Amino acid sequence: MNRLLKTQFGWCGISINKDIISKIVLPAYNKHLVLQKLNRSNGALKNNPKQSPAITGLLKDLSRYFNGEKVDFHTRARYIADLPGASKFERAVYKTLMGIPYGRVRTYKWVAQKAGSPRASRAVGNALAKNPLPIIIPCHRIIKSDGSLGNFSAIGGRKLKKKLLELENATW
Repeated sequence: MNRLLKTQFGWCGISINKDIISKIVLPAYNKHLVLQKLNRSNGALKNNPKQSPAITGLLKDLSRYFNGEKVDFHTRARYIADLPGASKFERAVYKTLMGIPYGRVRTYKWVAQKAGSPRASRAVGNALAKNPLPIIIPCHRIIKSDGSLGNFSAIGGRKLKKKLLELENATW
């Protein structure tokens, strides 16, 4: 089942399968583009009145986040996908990212070191580009060692990354 969530940044897309969030498409003002990206993952857009309280809470948390509230997604981590298809290294990267506090940034190099592969900064970037659950797995909090933003594969690119960091009052 796919859901859309209206945010101040545009439409955010969420794929839910059996009370597990399997994909998040970051906000874009083009609703059809978000739907197109969601439909590549699974299912049609549906409104499920029998949705579990856990998923309803997670959707509310995403809405609160995009409204500028500090949200800790760790408490709901059990409702996200098991990340099928992710390599051992990608899982280590995602686990490292989930430990980065709201409003803080880290470098690709720092993530590579914490994930156990100190020379794999470029591989970290590749893992971030594949991240199926941005915001919950906060790939937007990763910057280059020189302090520049680096790339961002979401629809809005670096512009959206900067907006998300500003939303969190992060400094870099």
